[in-house]
Amino acid sequence: MPENSAPMVTVIVNSYNMRDYIEQCLRSVAMQKTNFEVEAIVCDDCSPDGSQDVIRALAPSLPGNWTYLLYEKNSGDRGESMGRESTARARGKYLAVLEGDDFWTYEGKLQEQVDFLESHPDFSAVFHRCEVVGKDGRPSGIGYPECPGEEYTFKEFFYCSLPGQLGTSLYRREEYVRARETFMGMRLYAAYPGDRRNAFFTLCNGRVACLPHTWSAYRYVPKGSSSYSSTVRIDDAYARNEVDFGRTIVRYAEHVGKPEAVHYAKLTYYRTLLKWSVGKVHPYRLGETLRKVLSERNWPELLFSPIRWYVVLGLRALRGIKVSM
Repeated sequence: MPENSAPMVTVIVNSYNMRDYIEQCLRSVAMQKTNFEVEAIVCDDCSPDGSQDVIRALAPSLPGNWTYLLYEKNSGDRGESMGRESTARARGKYLAVLEGDDFWTYEGKLQEQVDFLESHPDFSAVFHRCEVVGKDGRPSGIGYPECPGEEYTFKEFFYCSLPGQLGTSLYRREEYVRARETFMGMRLYAAYPGDRRNAFFTLCNGRVACLPHTWSAYRYVPKGSSSYSSTVRIDDAYARNEVDFGRTIVRYAEHVGKPEAVHYAKLTYYRTLLKWSVGKVHPYRLGETLRKVLSERNWPELLFSPIRWYVVLGLRALRGIKVSM
């Protein structure tokens, strides 16, 4: 390959307190067999557990075109700064992201995903299935709320499924970076899962494929983990963040100008607003929420969006499909 030419794929590996898992993760990236160049950017947000020592020790045995961003001071923003720097350094036509405690299980993963996007220009990203594993890396038997079909849609976004776990993704890099920057510039919430954010703006970029193959492992360790899912508390702040995320996707969808995106963004926003206007945790007043709903032209659909959501997800759960409630 000519010197200084761009790689086909950039893999970004994010790490924080993943000393026991990072080697398996990095080895799974290094084992990829492709007919194109792959670069990796390995990032660690000043882990106090010795993760950086493991990364430094492994570096000599890993490909020479890998870059290491080992922060000497924690960013304090759950890796957002690290994410911006790593994507700014990425040079690949395509972008894959992998958390440092997850790993790929198939050496042809990147090749097959690139082949798909190269032959399907109307798709903005391609995902595949994953297996949930425990601390020991063995299958846990837990399902993941991934898309039940072979194409992800705005309707599936509304039902809180995901096109796939983060480590299963491959994006068109320039589209991804541009959309992420625009979305974050419109952000009205303090913190919310990045995979939901990515799923929405990726759909706005184009079609999203979900390949029916299990090519990676997602490590889920409920206790003692630093992940969002294991540390989140359901309180007023959480409720407001969820509603403000809904407001943000409405704002972004209107900016993009896709009617379908606006429709499902509003369904999502009003479903969460109604949800957090009743019950034990309810930072919003039901009367004010109802007035907002009734001001919309399609208010009947919006008003009954929570019922529709619970019915569909309940039926899916009865059929053995993993859902996120």
